[in-house]
This record gives sequence, C-alpha cells and structure tokens, in this order.
Amino acid sequence: MSDKKADKPRYWLTYLLKDLAVGKTFKADVLHFTIVPWFVTELPEEQVIKTFLRAFSSQKKFAIIVGGKDVFKNKRQISISLIEPSSEVQSLHQQALVWLDEINARWAVKNPYVGAEFIPHIRRRRGRNVSEGQAINLSSLSLVRAYRRGDDSRTVAAKVIFDESR
Repeated sequence: MSDKKADKPRYWLTYLLKDLAVGKTFKADVLHFTIVPWFVTELPEEQVIKTFLRAFSSQKKFAIIVGGKDVFKNKRQISISLIEPSSEVQSLHQQALVWLDEINARWAVKNPYVGAEFIPHIRRRRGRNVSEGQAINLSSLSLVRAYRRGDDSRTVAAKVIFDESR
C-alpha cells in the first residue's frame, strides 16, 4: 500500500460561484469563496463525506457582500476581493473548524490563515470577477477533493444545499 502524499486526497471547503454537481471536476481558476483551506485526514473518504453532510446539513443560506479589492502578498501578489465581515461567515468558518477537529484533520498548507487570521475573500481572476457591493447568496457548501499530482484538477466530492427558509 502506497503512503505517498500524491496518492492521498486532500480537501477544502468552499462555496463555488459556478454551481457544480457532485462528481464534477474543475480547475483552480473557478471563482470560489474558501471557508477553510486544504486539509488532510486519515479517515476514509466515505466517512469524511458522511460527517461533512451531517455537520452542515442544517445550515441556512445567507448572503455575503463583496467588499473592496486587495492583494495578499505571499511569494507572489494574489489579487482578491474581500468579503464584508458578517456573523454568518464567521459562524460557518467556526463550524468548519469544529468539524475538522472532530475528524482529526490537519492542514495541508503551511499557513492556513484560519480562526483569528481568517480573511474572507474571493480570489480575483482575469475576466471573471465579482464587483464591490455585489450580494452573493451562499446557498451551498462543497467539499472539494484533489491529489498532489500537479494537474490542477479538483473534484466536488460532496455538497450540502443550504436550507432556503430564510
């Protein structure tokens, strides 16, 4: 049995602005709002999905408001559109952190920027961006899977549709 990192799935939680069904594969440039970044767990995928669905199935849909443009200065400059602070965003992020603790997940990125360091944003992409002041209804949460193969492919492993009664 291979234990190489490239053979193990890694996951992240996101709202995809383009509605993609479970099983759909996409590239990294799809506009998305990250709730928590890449993580790994030793649990089998079936259990990750089962606990994901249970943890987020009662979530109510809510709107986020796009704020101003900014730049993350890392190894390179990454253009972003900030998301206006809201209790719903913070609550969903905290709920995700609790779930990750429950499944004994660990970060698959060097600097996860979660908790107090969490900066809600949507990465800007040439020709496909959001506008300041734009309201976006967060109506689902996707659990996305990828492997460290360098092919840039991601797959929607599971998806929770948020409760519309709001």
